[in-house]
Amino acid sequence: MKLLEIKKIAITATFLAGNLIALNANSQSVTQTIGGVTYTITLSSSSTYNSISSTLQASSIWGDASLANALAISVGKTSALGAPNNGAGPAFAYGVNSVNGNVRFYIDTPGGVFNSSAINSASFYWALVAGGGSASGPSVANTQASLQITAGALQGIYTLQNAVIANSFSYDCDTFGANNVCVSAGGRNTAVSATNGLNNTSGLLIAAYRPHANYRIGAYADQNLSVNNAGSTVNLGNNTPLIGIFGAWNERLDGTGAEVKVSAAYGQKNTTITRQVIGTSEAGSGSSQLNSQGAQVAVKYGFGVATNTIVSPYVGIRYTQNNMGGYTEGASGSVTAPLTYSALNTNATTALAGIGASYRGIPKTNLFASAGIESDTNTSAGSYSATGVSGLVPVNFNANPVKNRATATVGATYDVEKNQRLGVTGIYRQESYQAVSTTTVMATYTVGF
Repeated sequence: MKLLEIKKIAITATFLAGNLIALNANSQSVTQTIGGVTYTITLSSSSTYNSISSTLQASSIWGDASLANALAISVGKTSALGAPNNGAGPAFAYGVNSVNGNVRFYIDTPGGVFNSSAINSASFYWALVAGGGSASGPSVANTQASLQITAGALQGIYTLQNAVIANSFSYDCDTFGANNVCVSAGGRNTAVSATNGLNNTSGLLIAAYRPHANYRIGAYADQNLSVNNAGSTVNLGNNTPLIGIFGAWNERLDGTGAEVKVSAAYGQKNTTITRQVIGTSEAGSGSSQLNSQGAQVAVKYGFGVATNTIVSPYVGIRYTQNNMGGYTEGASGSVTAPLTYSALNTNATTALAGIGASYRGIPKTNLFASAGIESDTNTSAGSYSATGVSGLVPVNFNANPVKNRATATVGATYDVEKNQRLGVTGIYRQESYQAVSTTTVMATYTVGF
């Protein structure tokens, strides 16, 4: 970690002097402002060089030269000539770094490289903070660890919203009455595995109109009623519903022959993200909006293979994207270094293929099931990126995506009365994140007018 990245540093130093150099020991403390940051060094007693650890190596400890030079000047050396160069360095050289939270400041003379011969040389002195140094503000390492946890929580939220979008493309309303109108109402619950119980429950409203016997058009609304998310790193609002439209053409009314269905949907959710505290990291919190949208085209062909049984292979293509805008955490007494985040965008183009079957051999009842494979043909996973604590690096949002995934559906409908139908459906999906899947259960009551 470079020292310029530390907001405030208070250093208690012990200086070890060789026979070629003398420190300005008359000053008990000095300050140096570098890059807008003020460093305070409190001088202490000098000692002999022999207490230096022989394990120090130039490759691991030499840091920001300009800061080291400035610190050296502030404690009595009036010229600064740069870093060592394989034993042929300048008259004096300086290095800084941070190890295990302790700020270290080094000065070297000709010879330049930290090795056993240099350590035994008296022509060398240095300054070290061994547990006495402290830095206020959040640590880079702890903040980075907190970002990793937040990114994991966001993966669950993105998975949930993407599954809701993809499953909504199966919403339909095909029970019509004399006026060729269909209305369906019900509820849905979708759960995400491996995410501490993340699930949401929604109310559904689906409607369709049949202007011709062979095609129908419709729309739907999927309104969040509750979101359960243990840990509460990310909270979704219930303010607006997912809305969608669809259109379908079928060759025959009995389910045999070709059918083409086109669907599109859009949803937005207010999102509040609160970082978990890891070590000296801070519980920064901010809000953004997560927008999810997509479209799908699917084609199937029904074969009547036996009495009351239809088998329907299908293929399709789907595009989905989830975009969360950038945001800045709020500052407070406990959040001294609020982070600012870039937008986090993901998208995928996915090919679909599978086979479904339905059976109508039980009076008033239709049983159906399907199984298929989804394969991403093009994806962009994005990265979770923040600034505000120097040294943070972007978190790859899906470093090892699952390209080919299984999906399955099972369900049943029961005709309660003429043009009135009760339906229950379950959907299982493998998702693009490793070892993550979703399960959805929905129930609807449909009436044809």
